Amino acid sequence: MNGSYNTLIAGVIGSGKSFCEKRIIDALISQGGNMYVLIDPKKVELHQYRNNVGVLQYADDEESIYEALCFVYELMQSRFDDMRANEQTVSTEPHVFVFVDEMAFLMQGSRKKEYVRMMSQVTLMGRAARIHLILCTQVATQDVIPACIRDNMTNIVCLRQRDAGKYRYLLGSFPGKLPMIGKAYVYTPMMCEPEKIDTEKVWEAINR
Repeated sequence: MNGSYNTLIAGVIGSGKSFCEKRIIDALISQGGNMYVLIDPKKVELHQYRNNVGVLQYADDEESIYEALCFVYELMQSRFDDMRANEQTVSTEPHVFVFVDEMAFLMQGSRKKEYVRMMSQVTLMGRAARIHLILCTQVATQDVIPACIRDNMTNIVCLRQRDAGKYRYLLGSFPGKLPMIGKAYVYTPMMCEPEKIDTEKVWEAINR
């Protein structure tokens, strides 16, 4: 993934989000040496990975999700403390990938502001600490993916959307023409503008 790990996957039901997400997880697991925090509000999408080697936490209810995100945020701060003490600019600890299967669930509860605060700081600062977010959502709006999080997602996988507004929110600030409604696109730092993709090629696209 060329060091650009924060990834947003957005698309309507049936557009291939779960397939893309699991394709990324399987590829990372095959590399070995990585660690994972899995946030699974629907309780079924990431359940199969909960006992895998390297899984630090699996969270599937409101309380455990909050605890998992607090754990991630505190881990990032701890790694920065170690880096400062050792005069390092990048952590040498294993990469930690935080998968959030459905952002809309997190944005509906009373802890929304706290979730946004922690996740926005992880997307902004986590790369040096080797902590990265992979977020999935059916709803590509500012209420669900605040700009402070969206703008720090280096890879954006924009699957099928129902209207131009959703594409515009995800891809509108990038060069090139607005993509065709109903198509899937990916944008990474290696690209000049969004490129049309097949969902089976997501890992290859973001791992150039």
